[in-house]
Amino acid sequence: MEVAAEVKKVVLEVDPEAEVYVFGSVVRGDYTAASDIDILVVTEKLDRKYDIMTRVYQRVDAPVELHVVTRRLYAEWYRRFIPESELVKV
Repeated sequence: MEVAAEVKKVVLEVDPEAEVYVFGSVVRGDYTAASDIDILVVTEKLDRKYDIMTRVYQRVDAPVELHVVTRRLYAEWYRRFIPESELVKV
């Protein structure tokens, strides 16, 4: 979870109110050397999405896959594919 903490630090520089979660194979326990780390960023500042993504990809030296969404978009779309039981808040 060191990588997730590093991602959160970068995200909070852009939006101090954002929430950061880890999900996917890391949480399920079937992570392999070829896996990336799936990270969900929930923010109401979607206009800062590319700023968040650029900063994370430039500064975090790990295979992360960022999903930057609003709370509403998570509720309407992502929740279908990411059960709350599989979200771990960072």
